[in-house]
Amino acid sequence: MNALTASDVSVNSDPKVSGKPEINRGKPEINSPPKIKSGPALHLDQLSLSFGDNMLFNPVSMTLTAGQLHMLTGANGAGKSSLLKCLAGLMPHQGEICWLWPENSSDQVDKVAYIPQLEAFDATLPITVEDYLLASIQPRIFFRKPPVKEQQRLEQLLSRVGLEQKRNRKIGQLSGGERQRLLFARALAQDATLWFLDEPMNGLDQEAQGQILQLILQLKAQGCTLVMVHHDIEFVTAHADQEVRICDGNIMVVTPAPVDDGLVVPLGVAQI
Repeated sequence: MNALTASDVSVNSDPKVSGKPEINRGKPEINSPPKIKSGPALHLDQLSLSFGDNMLFNPVSMTLTAGQLHMLTGANGAGKSSLLKCLAGLMPHQGEICWLWPENSSDQVDKVAYIPQLEAFDATLPITVEDYLLASIQPRIFFRKPPVKEQQRLEQLLSRVGLEQKRNRKIGQLSGGERQRLLFARALAQDATLWFLDEPMNGLDQEAQGQILQLILQLKAQGCTLVMVHHDIEFVTAHADQEVRICDGNIMVVTPAPVDDGLVVPLGVAQI
């Protein structure tokens, strides 16, 4: 599982410097937010991405509101996955991206999940679905009988993603859709409040897509911030709070978010 952990850090990407971005400690700002949400807002300040002389997308500044479902759209090859990785701190970029955490989420700064389109599992590993999830839940020894509380947590996670009948199957034997649901289960075990999803419904049948959609809507209802790549415009129109479209190298908001009572004013600021 490619789940990120984030702290209050600042990573400034200098377009003149190659290699990994420099990491510095950030200073928190303190204010009284008009409304508390568990997920952060994301602020982009002159964000751009280039590969050599090729500019993938032009500088853009905008804020993605906390506690909403933001969908990244655009043609194939437009840079949707690259933008998602920039926002998640997985790709060096130019400009700044700030995660603006609400006041009551200082203990949730590490609760960040990234789910890619396809996750490679070693088919030879003798690890079952149950073993894989227990490794996320158990604080100590991997192969041990879990206490009752952890066993109950495991049952809940398997049920939420529809894998209760696959608990003893080796992870290398799972279908692509089942692997996606397993990744969701592990992120749920981490109680992530900031989610980056790269077309998470790829390879899922209609029933599984419905399960994942309900999970996503539940997470949003709980106050999580979700940024998701999706190619189906009808789906985006039906479910996105905000659509961020990449077109000819330009990033723009084409579907205004619903009227809210104000952006979350951060206590902790994570710049990536």
